[in-house]
Order: sequence, then C-alpha cells, then structure tokens
Amino acid sequence: MLLWISDIPRNAVMNMSLDEMLFNSYKNEPILRTYCWDNKYTTIGYFQKIKDIKTNIFVRRFTGGLMVNHYNDISYSFIISSKFWDIYDQNLTYRHIHFAIKKALEALNINSIFLDKNVNDYSNCYCLDTFCQNDLILNDRKIVGSCLRRSGRKLIVQGSIHVNLNKDNKKSFSKKFAENINNILKDVIKVYDFNIYDLNYANIIAKKKYSNKNWNSKF
Repeated sequence: MLLWISDIPRNAVMNMSLDEMLFNSYKNEPILRTYCWDNKYTTIGYFQKIKDIKTNIFVRRFTGGLMVNHYNDISYSFIISSKFWDIYDQNLTYRHIHFAIKKALEALNINSIFLDKNVNDYSNCYCLDTFCQNDLILNDRKIVGSCLRRSGRKLIVQGSIHVNLNKDNKKSFSKKFAENINNILKDVIKVYDFNIYDLNYANIIAKKKYSNKNWNSKF
C-alpha cells in the first residue's frame, strides 16, 4: 500500500520537519507526500557550505543536493524501504520517480525529456543549474531536482517540480504522480492526513533543528 499525503502549503521549517517526521516514523508502507509553499523560501543541501550560499535566509535540508528556491513549485518526499525498492541504486531510484513525474506532466500536455548523461558544473551551488543523468528537461531548462538520504534499510527522496501550474493543475498533477508511483509498486493507494501526533512530533523537530541557527549554519 502506498500512503499518499496531499498536503496544504506550509513554510520551509514545517515542510522540512514534516518530511523528517515521516522518515523517522516510517514503519512498513511506502509514503509519498506532495506539497507546496506558502511563500518564497530557499532550502540548501545538508553538506552545502554557507559561504557558497548567496542568501542569508535559508533552511538546511537533511538530504543532500544543492540550493533550491521555492515558491510556485510542487515539492515531494518519497519514503520507502528495501522491502519494496532497491534503495542502493541511486540512478534507478531517480529514474523511477522522475518517470512518474514525467508521465504526470504529460497528462497536462507538458512534455519533458530525460537527460541521459551528466554535464555537471560542480562549482555551481544552485540545483536547477546543475544537470545530472535522469534529470527532466523542458525547453532546455531543468525542471525537476531531487536528492536523497538513506538510513539503515530505508530511503527518503526529496524533490521539487518547477513548472508553472495553477491550483487545479497542481492537484491533478499530484494525484497522477501518486498513481504513477503506485503503478511502479503495483499496489493500492491510501490517502493519509496528518493527525495531531504527527504535527506535534514535527513541531518538536522544527524547534530543535530547522528553526535553529546552529543547524542551518552548521557548515
């Protein structure tokens, strides 16, 4: 069973805290959370150095990757264990997830293509200006960036889809994205909503980590 959470727009601290809460609380079933942002925010990868970041206002993710500016994008987190997925094959993981995104965009008549080779500029700190194999490209522009973290036998992938969609199309995309992920898993979807315990746990993480200067400026 795929648990799908289609979440309301939130701030960067809470979005990152909810993703980590889901990862920490993971039990048995794959989870896909799709969400948006209630304002403009910047997130940076776990290992990025603040001297390389050209803004003083950001939240450090607990996954890798590079800096992402968020506002009108659709973001996601996908959590799964080795019971369902080869979590150690990074390229295949990105290929599967980005294929599900590609097909969901096609349902809205947005036709992207896969990038089949790395053309990285590792001096760039911005995710959408760094091109990697299995990225999605639209009109010569990267529109999907993803990053991951493993712990034991489980994996979380965080990513964002940078296309200009209205509110209804965002809902349609998110639903189709979940269906496409579920088709890969060959299972059924269960819609899940956060309960008070989820939100309380996420708020604890927010206070200890993502709203804490020591965390955000640690490197």
